[in-house]
Amino acid sequence: MPETSPSWFDGHLDLACMALEGRDLRSPLAKAAGPPQPPSITLPSLREGAVSHFLATLYTGLGTTGPCGYATVEDDAALNSALAQRRLYARLADAGDLRLARTRGELQAAGSGATAIILMEGADPIRTPDETEWWFEQGVRVVGLTWARGSRYAGGNAAPGPLTQAGRTLIRVLDQLGMIHDLSHLADEAAWQLLDLAYGPVVASHSNCRALALGHSQRNLPDDLIRAIAERGGVIGLNLFSLFLSPQGETRRATIDETIAHVERIVEIAGRADVVALGSDMDGGFGADRLPEGINAPRDLTRLIEALRARGWSEDQLAGFRFENWMRYLSRSLPQEA
Repeated sequence: MPETSPSWFDGHLDLACMALEGRDLRSPLAKAAGPPQPPSITLPSLREGAVSHFLATLYTGLGTTGPCGYATVEDDAALNSALAQRRLYARLADAGDLRLARTRGELQAAGSGATAIILMEGADPIRTPDETEWWFEQGVRVVGLTWARGSRYAGGNAAPGPLTQAGRTLIRVLDQLGMIHDLSHLADEAAWQLLDLAYGPVVASHSNCRALALGHSQRNLPDDLIRAIAERGGVIGLNLFSLFLSPQGETRRATIDETIAHVERIVEIAGRADVVALGSDMDGGFGADRLPEGINAPRDLTRLIEALRARGWSEDQLAGFRFENWMRYLSRSLPQEA
């Protein structure tokens, strides 16, 4: 029986930041300039790999340099970077290179070009919770309170700590607006506090299993947090950075078997396959040579399907991992109207 969808839905791509750093998103992959190198992501490479839908980030990183970095939460550098990234997505949409989906209907509508939902990765561009509704009006539908090094709202995986009081307020506002919470970069303490406070939908857009890699780090998810996300009906996106996949990922590319082990562990913990999907983070600060062996661009994602099929996954389960799990979850989580 053929797969129900030939397309991929990727839960995490830093397209706008790549563009600000010098990537011509319209260029062929072989001519793609800008970091990281070697490249894996341009719009043509996504089309070639049948990635028709994705979460497209507004990424800002505390303590990093470059057009997406900012030094402190007190200045407006994070805000200005996020605004520049949002304008870039608007230009791509105006040119017909992608469609921005803000509602269930827009997500499900047929049409040419890729479909993107905006994810804010690190919430410091929202200077106060009172500004959240404006970002909602700009199309942001998924929010991670922090990137790795923390934010005005929460501790991050590289700067552990709790939610701040502003973070608690922001969670309430996000729930009221119907926005989706992304747990991927939250410190454990902050993640559990969010799950206690939030009644809205939760995902981990690009996280793997801590038990299989980075056991010392809060970047991957512990088993009990995977279970909690699954119990909330959320989705976890498989990150394809070798460091997050293999205990030896710092010195070599992860194998396909090591990559699939994360998928299988999530399914085992959750007790079902609809909780796991793709959140590749391709070119999100690492080049194609840090992807799993044999995966150098979106066209190679079929290797994951081949490996899962060889392990006995049904065609419905494969279609879920490839596309339907994200599509189903977001179709019920996005607002009916903007």
